[in-house]
Amino acid sequence: MPATKQFPTQLAHTLKTHNGPVNAVTFSSYPGTYVLTGSTDRAIHLSRAIPSSNNPSVAETTSPIQKYEAHGYSVLDIAVAADNSRFASVGGDRQVFLWDVEQGGTIRRWSGHNARVEAVQFAGEDDSVVVSGSADTTINIWDTKSNSYKPIQTLTEARDTVSSLHVHMPTYSIASASYDGRVRVYDIRMGRTLVDVLAHPVTSVRCSNDGNALLASTTDGRIRMLDRSDGKLLKAFGGDDVSPGQSKSNATYRKSDLRIRSVFAKADAIVLSGSEADDSGDGNGTTQASVFAWDVLSGEVVACVPAGPGVKAVSAVSWNEKGGCWAGGCSDGTVKVYR
Repeated sequence: MPATKQFPTQLAHTLKTHNGPVNAVTFSSYPGTYVLTGSTDRAIHLSRAIPSSNNPSVAETTSPIQKYEAHGYSVLDIAVAADNSRFASVGGDRQVFLWDVEQGGTIRRWSGHNARVEAVQFAGEDDSVVVSGSADTTINIWDTKSNSYKPIQTLTEARDTVSSLHVHMPTYSIASASYDGRVRVYDIRMGRTLVDVLAHPVTSVRCSNDGNALLASTTDGRIRMLDRSDGKLLKAFGGDDVSPGQSKSNATYRKSDLRIRSVFAKADAIVLSGSEADDSGDGNGTTQASVFAWDVLSGEVVACVPAGPGVKAVSAVSWNEKGGCWAGGCSDGTVKVYR
């Protein structure tokens, strides 16, 4: 599959707008002209993904187009509606915020969780529903068109923090990851739940475009691709394996304590994930986190992109299919866009 060999690794834009580690990065909906970033500094920033100038040198941005400031705690996740008019955000506030992009303020604030909220997604026709997952072990489903401040439904199967959610509308399902070591897929139409046991805390879950595969990241430093229908392991990425031709000392995928998010890229041909820096290195402080890209079919590393000196972790990555570019949110407060 030659397309995977040309995975974009050229740094095109560095965003230096945040004052703390970046926990959430998401492109605006099609065509993905903008990027929304959420940070420990409690702010959400809207910036152009690729600057409009034709200057071939790497661009830097220090001021966002728009700042969204209502969170009193770290921002942990952001989801954008398909029409780009609204977005939802969650974090340490125990609330779910629904924003108007142009007005710059919140339309709704739902307060149904008892602990920090780690994940948020839009769902339903015209993105009329917002789904949130929390450290209180519950998933809440909210109606954006109703004035009610109570969730339509609460899913209570998880036994530990719900760390990640992915709504797959073609199959009317919600995939959820939890620190209880399980991935749960809720089939909303059939009213049933499929559970895969991974034995390690799960920090990230994504569905493939066709809905047949699940991508799950766990704290043992592995990313597993599972068959959604029977839970069979299709492929594992990461661990201590270094692909042929990788001579870099930092080319080992590391992920232990932090919540690292992984995604599919290039029409599901690639698995893309940030990582943690290897602190067991040479002791001279030059270790840095990298972003890894694996070929889905062969499992080989097709790209290993160092995030820069002093970057201890890249905890969030986002892929933009239309633009053929991707972004990584770094622990030093920067966001880097590659194409």
